[in-house]
Amino acid sequence: MPSSVRYLTVDELLVIHDRLIETFGGTGGLIDGGLLESALFRPQTGYYADLLEMSAALFESLLMNHPFVDGNKRIAFFATDVFLRLNGYRISVDADEAHGFLIGLIERGECNYSTLLPWLRDSVVRL
Repeated sequence: MPSSVRYLTVDELLVIHDRLIETFGGTGGLIDGGLLESALFRPQTGYYADLLEMSAALFESLLMNHPFVDGNKRIAFFATDVFLRLNGYRISVDADEAHGFLIGLIERGECNYSTLLPWLRDSVVRL
């Protein structure tokens, strides 16, 4: 894991969200900036032992906080992947597998840190 972690900023996440909406469709817009900031700050609390734990925390927070009008699942996945890439790693599954995994978690009500972390540990590789 990197010795110094590069975190995403609010501005970066807003740009990523705008691009996802342009690419995949949906309604743009932020519902609550505080929920977005909270999700982005969570990995920075010092509570998490490694980059994958931080990534799972970011992923869960963006999924559960629903800071955007639309595209919250997409932004959670892509923001987590960008965060990992900024730090020398990436999610190595294809879009269909990731989508199926997320939809399955949501349908079963299991979309939480404790289910996201093992999936990330199995799916993340070094760049």
